[in-house]
Amino acid sequence: MVKTGSHIVAIGRLIRLPNLLIILLTQSLIRWSLIGPLLKANGMSLQMSPSLFVMLMLATMLVTAGGYVINDYFDRKIDTVNNPKEVIVGRSISLRHTMTIHLVLTTLGILLGIYVAWATDFIALGILFLLGSGILWFYSTTYKRQVLLGNLIVALMTGMVPMLVLLFELPLQYRQYGSLLAAGSFNLSYIALWVSGFAGFAFILTLAREIIKDAEDLKGDTSYGRRTLPASAGITVSKAVVVFLYAITALSLILIYLVYLPDRFTLIYILVLLMLPLATAIFLTLKAKTARHFHVISILTKSIMITGLLYTLLVHYIVQHYS
Repeated sequence: MVKTGSHIVAIGRLIRLPNLLIILLTQSLIRWSLIGPLLKANGMSLQMSPSLFVMLMLATMLVTAGGYVINDYFDRKIDTVNNPKEVIVGRSISLRHTMTIHLVLTTLGILLGIYVAWATDFIALGILFLLGSGILWFYSTTYKRQVLLGNLIVALMTGMVPMLVLLFELPLQYRQYGSLLAAGSFNLSYIALWVSGFAGFAFILTLAREIIKDAEDLKGDTSYGRRTLPASAGITVSKAVVVFLYAITALSLILIYLVYLPDRFTLIYILVLLMLPLATAIFLTLKAKTARHFHVISILTKSIMITGLLYTLLVHYIVQHYS
């Protein structure tokens, strides 16, 4: 019984269960706190059924979990240098079982994603799950060993998580409200702009975080010849790139507030919960020297991403009370 329990815990760590829960939170908030209220304010409503939406979230999580598993499978040697106490593959879970878990998770995710695409009458969207799983495989085997390419892929995949909710909802909206949209009563590009903003926020900060994580794992990466940005260009250049990405994020938030969202609630949220942590992240990055320092910055960046996502709750409140 103890062995079974520890095996389950090991699988939970292997598939990054907390990260999968963040995916669930992300897609739920994008649907219920952003797209739904914006549609309702214009006399429309969500068309994807709750059951299909649950399947969409599950498909996204399954493919992502499969990507985590195969990444750990190919990274097991480097991980013994960077995080020897955290290594699961080859210790808690055998290589054969690890590959089996990857294949099962990825296959189920692809099939479920294709089914959801078929059920929404836009089967072509199912390709996204097949393409995503393939990209995650090649990321683990090839792309992550190339300067910035692996980081960009992870950032892109993260940005796609909120976009999937929009992409699967749009065909149903056009089917239900085609005449209304054709008459110009409402433009869905407004909602697309909102979702794209959150996706872009996730993309930039994920890119910064991936570079920070590479700086944290510099010892193992250089030992095995991996050409990450810190290993190829050095820590100083990498820190400069990360600070630039943080600065771009901060400037974008200021611009968005001034042009699109000039309300006091948004101002307070941005200044206290986003700008202040970003300024802290910049300061810590400039001062960082050890792997532990970079680990702290990585955690802070992840918390900023989650806080940015939670802004959807404020959007829901504003739309509900002031539209």
